[in-house]
This record gives sequence, structure tokens and C-alpha cells, in this order.
Amino acid sequence: KNKKMGTKISKEEMKEFQNTTKNKLTKKDIQQYYKFWHELFPKGDMDKKGFKKFAKIAMPEAPQDADIDYLFRAMDSDKNGTITFKEFLIFQSVTAPTTQPLQPNELIDMAFDMYDEDNDGYVTEQEMRDSLTNMFKAKNLDVTSKDVVKTINQRVENLLLLADENGDGKLTRQEIQKACKK
Repeated sequence: KNKKMGTKISKEEMKEFQNTTKNKLTKKDIQQYYKFWHELFPKGDMDKKGFKKFAKIAMPEAPQDADIDYLFRAMDSDKNGTITFKEFLIFQSVTAPTTQPLQPNELIDMAFDMYDEDNDGYVTEQEMRDSLTNMFKAKNLDVTSKDVVKTINQRVENLLLLADENGDGKLTRQEIQKACKK
């Protein structure tokens, strides 16, 4: 087995990765992610099955039956069912930048993709409820307990109150962006 395969990044690739992430990660970060990625996914891309493997490492506290598709949706920016190393890097640079502060508008965009389960450009009340339930479950919280259900319902209601300008019970990307500027 060729050990050199997949752990060295050429200068051109590094430049490309830095452009892709808008220089929000250091070269060392990119190198570490690259090594981690290619050890996990020697073929290059991560599918749903590979994502489960990745999630076990990234979220060890999540129960086995936790639905973490919302995270997959956030990473799979072109919505083709697989995550490339570049898409993974973009996700990391938005959620955990090391060279500059978090950009709220980019985080909001990513959150929107997490919630928009059917990718129709709207986040419905049900999609919010489903996503929050799955997120709480992934944090190993009892999503059947009255307190957790109450918290989820309050968050959904608050989001709608804050952002649903036309009162149609669903949110657009624009409504969420606008509400976050309030």
C-alpha cells in the first residue's frame, strides 16, 4: 500500500483549498483535515454510509439511531448525495473558522439548508420541528420528555414570530436573513 497517497497536498491544491475556504482556515488546518479525510475516505468522497462513519467520530455522544441527515444536507452544498473534501472544507470554514470570526450570514445560510429537508426553498414549521428534534436527539436528550418537547415548540414558535413576515407558516432564506439583522 502506498502510504504517501492522499496525505500530501500540492501547492496548487493548497492554493485552491484556501480560495475555496476564503482563507478562513490555516494551511495546517487544511492539511489535518485532508489527512483525516483521506484516512476515512480513501476513494475521495463521502456518501450517506461514509457519513455515518464520520458522525461516529465527530459526534461520539450521539445515539446510534439519531437522525443526523440535517448535517449531511448542510455539507452537501450541491445536493448530489455525496460530500467532497471541498464541500467538507467549506462546512468547516463556515462553522469553525480559525483565521477570522464566524460570519453570521453564512451560518444562517447553512442552517437554512439543514432545516430545508425537501430542498424546496422553504423551511416549514414541521421541518423546523423535525430538525430540532433530531438535533436534540443527537445530543442524547430525551426528545419525548415534556421539557424537551416544550423547548422545541417554543423555539419553532419564536422563529416563526420573529421571521415569518407574511404569516404563511414557513420561512424563506430572505425572511431568516432579515430576522437575524433585527
